[in-house]
Amino acid sequence: MNNQGKERLWGWFSLSYASFLVLPRAGMHQMPDEWQKRMAELLEEWDEAAKNQPDLEFIVQGRKNGRLAKVPEWVRNYRRPNYGAWAHFFGRADGKGGY
Repeated sequence: MNNQGKERLWGWFSLSYASFLVLPRAGMHQMPDEWQKRMAELLEEWDEAAKNQPDLEFIVQGRKNGRLAKVPEWVRNYRRPNYGAWAHFFGRADGKGGY
């Protein structure tokens, strides 16, 4: 049985006890359009497969050094992205944000 996909996904959680993978919306919108299209297709496929999702809302909180910490504005603000901060996040020197 081929478990390459399972193993690669498992790797995203490494040895942590995390139950969720959290990705910032503002950062995902900095990715190329083709990437965003593929991500949207995967999320749509998830919704089609997950017929009985629990009726719950989730809250994301940041932690630093084991203590609660405020999530920076540039991470939260998807309507007015800070392109310079995202360029730094993605290791780009051109200041154009995104990937």
